[in-house]
Amino acid sequence: MLIVMMLVEILHTVRISIRSHVLAMTEPFLVVGLIAAIRRILVITLEAAALGKEAWTSESASGILHSSMVEFALLGLLVLILVLCIALLRRYAPAAQQLEEV
Repeated sequence: MLIVMMLVEILHTVRISIRSHVLAMTEPFLVVGLIAAIRRILVITLEAAALGKEAWTSESASGILHSSMVEFALLGLLVLILVLCIALLRRYAPAAQQLEEV
């Protein structure tokens, strides 16, 4: 049921965007992406903390830490990009009244 509701919401957004020739109602999707990225950052932090309790002498622990830090950096960049997109969208979004006229 949740998947069906998500698909209906996406199709509704696409339909409005096609009719108005303006990318409308994208903010909820950006916020969901932002929440998912922040959640993954928290998971990586917890995994690194748990790994820190083990011995750092093994090669596998070192490799896991390196890949975790690369993923952490990329997710941090993604969070910054999503926040910038949300800020720009709120600043330059067309008024809701203009979208209703179309």
